[in-house]
Amino acid sequence: MLQLWLVANTVLWPFNVKLGGITLSLNVVVLLLAGAVWLAKSRRIAIASAKILLVFIAFIFFSLFLALTGPCNDHLQKSIFTMPILLLLVLIGLEIGRKASDVDWLNLQRTALWSLILAFSALFFEMLMPAWFPLQAGYRSEGKLSGLFQEPSHLAFSLFPCIAVLLVAEDKKTSRKGIVALFGLLVLSRSSTLIALIAAFVLYRLVIQGKTRQTALITLSISSFIGLAAMIGYSQIFMPTIVRVAGITAPSETGNLSSLVYVQGWQDAWFNLWRTHGLGLGLNMMGCSPLPDVSVRDILMLRRFGDLNAEDGSFLFAKIVSETGVVGLGFYAMAIWGWIQLERKLRYLHEEADRLAAATQAALIFCFIASSFIRGAGYFAGGLLLWIAAISGAARWRRNLSTQPAMAFGFTPPARQIAGDRSSDDNNPRTFAARREDQ
Repeated sequence: MLQLWLVANTVLWPFNVKLGGITLSLNVVVLLLAGAVWLAKSRRIAIASAKILLVFIAFIFFSLFLALTGPCNDHLQKSIFTMPILLLLVLIGLEIGRKASDVDWLNLQRTALWSLILAFSALFFEMLMPAWFPLQAGYRSEGKLSGLFQEPSHLAFSLFPCIAVLLVAEDKKTSRKGIVALFGLLVLSRSSTLIALIAAFVLYRLVIQGKTRQTALITLSISSFIGLAAMIGYSQIFMPTIVRVAGITAPSETGNLSSLVYVQGWQDAWFNLWRTHGLGLGLNMMGCSPLPDVSVRDILMLRRFGDLNAEDGSFLFAKIVSETGVVGLGFYAMAIWGWIQLERKLRYLHEEADRLAAATQAALIFCFIASSFIRGAGYFAGGLLLWIAAISGAARWRRNLSTQPAMAFGFTPPARQIAGDRSSDDNNPRTFAARREDQ
């Protein structure tokens, strides 16, 4: 089920399914159906998942109250409809992460590779048969492909978790596949979102994890590509990114649409926080009328783009803060703190399977946090749902650690055996490590 969770939230979410006049993302439909069957077969949920679910249900009622009494409620129907869907997906994600074994997390490397192959196949199909991809014509004119996705930025933040899963692998062959995938995206689908995610990932590996050699290899490879590309086509490859960055720092002086929308997201988040006295608009209420009266929206109005990305804020942090207020700020503070704690404890894991599984979880958590401040497309676009499973999985193995060394760090190393999840030889991390050495 964990493998389906990754595939659905990386390459399926751009597709829509209409059910009785209601449009849902394909990943939502697939995961709701498969998840309901999976939960029914398991017949029980963990106490921790139930507690989180009760807290979330209480917050949903509070959010509904905010939506009903807030400054606008023309999105109320959308909010009411999506709340139970989000609630069920949160439960499924928590249970998937909690019940997945170390081997399941390690198998995500293979699943991530196949997801990338599918996405790259679509890019090549777009090159060969552009008529099949009419919505991406504008980006193709700039030499950018997006394949399954509506725009290159969607491609970047959707596929980067798959690339990150490969890059954190200790096996050099696997990590090299991740580097090749990065090169492929840089060549075929250049976007400021991708460049920002790469920069954040390099900094993450260098500063947080201290992976100096691997980080140096990634940096050298990407720098070499940038140098070569600059000699071939500076105006096509680098000027758009420079204009985008300049537009973010001085929005009133730029005509770059992406920069204006990004700054508008920050302004909307602050305005919504202020006009709701820190309480928020309510879940999925962002974009309701009247729209925030901010300076960048005035600029966009003159270009007839006043409502562009008004519902998702262009990035997830803006949407969550607009809709949940100070609760959203607290959520991100806890998400970042939990991620840092996980990274601190990674280096003290001695079992190979435990260490690699935890590294995969940490990479997915990082991707959610980084993309939240760079680019996003709502709660169901993958990043948030992947984070739910990853943080739940990290909590599961942390609770099963025995009390031995490294107590000075507030950390306990892994027990020799985790009951239930590792009862068979196939799920035993020692057996898994032995198989890797034999290969």
